[in-house]
Amino acid sequence: MALADSSNPRLASPVAARDARRGVAGPGPATRLNERLGPVELRRRLWHIGPGLLPFLLWNIPHADPISPTLRWIVVGTTVAIATAIFLKFHLIQRRGENGRLGQIAGYAGAVLGTVLLFPRHLELGMAVLAILAFGDGMATLFGLVVGGPRLAWNRAKTWAGTASFVLIGGAAASVIYWREAQPAVSFATALACGMAGAFVAGIAESLPSRINDNIRVGLAAALALAAMHGWLVGW
Repeated sequence: MALADSSNPRLASPVAARDARRGVAGPGPATRLNERLGPVELRRRLWHIGPGLLPFLLWNIPHADPISPTLRWIVVGTTVAIATAIFLKFHLIQRRGENGRLGQIAGYAGAVLGTVLLFPRHLELGMAVLAILAFGDGMATLFGLVVGGPRLAWNRAKTWAGTASFVLIGGAAASVIYWREAQPAVSFATALACGMAGAFVAGIAESLPSRINDNIRVGLAAALALAAMHGWLVGW
């Protein structure tokens, strides 16, 4: 009796082999993604990326530079509300053996709020940090698990696909958000330089083996790089 080809995931189980013989279509893209990541990691990616929609909502709220105390408290309140919701439902996205949910959530929210409060005249910096955390860090794990491929020489737990997606997707999102939020307006080339610099430095920080929570490392690295590039190209 011939054995099923274990190298083909669609023939790796008796059910899949039976369906293949009968001509039944294999699982769709959404099902394959869920099988590859698992429900916990898939929910975790959605929760990680979700806050990144906040800058797009702000586009529909007219505001000056610096932002008013009212809008500042709206941003703070929204961030705290999202962080609280994630804290209370953390068991839904908690990895096996994972501890320290307070540090992870506080690192994410603290990096964004800290940048917003430190640079009240430049909301684009805080929103760009949020974009890098949400889309860069969020997509790095997604691509790393789904695409796989060669691993980093300095950190075998990370892949080149994950790090590249962090820089490219996080940098693109940060650049668009920075460009759209900047007041007075800046050229897209300037926004791209700031966004990509923030994502590149944050991506390096995320790839390093460290006991420090990655949200703290990524947020701090992104904020410092963005502020430095902004000061150089735009000034204060």
